[in-house]
Amino acid sequence: MILRGVVLACILPLAGCSSAISSYIASQQSFGYEQIASRETLREQGFYESEFCSKKTELCISYLTAKPLFDKQKLSYRVELQVNGQNEINELEIQRESTNIYSGLVVLIHGFRASKEYMVNSALYFRFLGFDVLLPDLLGHGDSSPGIRFGVEDSKIINELIEKLDHPKKNVLIVGNSLGAVAATLLIDMRRDIGGIVLQAPMVRFDQAVVNYIDAYSPFLSTLIPRASIQEGAGKALKDAGVKLEQTDIIPLLVRNKIPTLILVSSNDPVAPPESYKDISNEYISVAEVSERSHPSMAVITQQDDEIVQGWLVGGANEALQWDGSPRLP
Repeated sequence: MILRGVVLACILPLAGCSSAISSYIASQQSFGYEQIASRETLREQGFYESEFCSKKTELCISYLTAKPLFDKQKLSYRVELQVNGQNEINELEIQRESTNIYSGLVVLIHGFRASKEYMVNSALYFRFLGFDVLLPDLLGHGDSSPGIRFGVEDSKIINELIEKLDHPKKNVLIVGNSLGAVAATLLIDMRRDIGGIVLQAPMVRFDQAVVNYIDAYSPFLSTLIPRASIQEGAGKALKDAGVKLEQTDIIPLLVRNKIPTLILVSSNDPVAPPESYKDISNEYISVAEVSERSHPSMAVITQQDDEIVQGWLVGGANEALQWDGSPRLP
């Protein structure tokens, strides 16, 4: 997130350090998605790309949609990511007879510096379970309008987009990865048809998330840049985007919500550490810890996640997402 370009500003007068960090955050571009899937592959998998422009703000977001995979008897994929110079393999293989069938719309929202394509494999998983899917690009990411809004303004436009889509008039499941968890959680107060929320390595409050990311993935820089300057720079980036720091803190909203929520965290993820969420479990919130997963890889539903997600979906609190027994045709 914060690379060597800000070091000079941070070893000179410290007043320039927070501004350099803020500028760097605001200028970040999405990672390439070629390692995930090409546009041709996405079309072959049944994904369709479109654009939606908000009538209220005139900001536009790019998005993918796709229908359920009722005709598939098996789903398998293998995603290889390079994290800190190490290759990390994320795999899934499930058979039709081992799954229940659900209905409704799943909205999958990616994290910082990612794009809608990074949620494609998780989208395949939910399509296999019977869901329609919607994958938007956050503002300032992918092919959406420029200017990162840190999930806050994004949630309003995604809400407009859901209203516009011709999707089954059934409950919606929101999946938010990392920064996408902010937009996912803010949707709680906007909609009455949300049947469940799945948060993958949800971002802690943004200033702390930036500190955690630097500590984890740029430890050398973390010894050079004062923590207070990092947090000040993160706060400035938010302020410049018209976002309040408290709007990026999802925990207060989660603990007062009464929507079934599954939080997936990893013991190997210092960016969204399990201890940040272990104390908020209640009758509506389930926190599940997986092992040997880095922060970037948490956007992919793996074999380990499948058991957790399906167990959560069949719970009594999630009846709104279960198949009603009517015939489902390919």
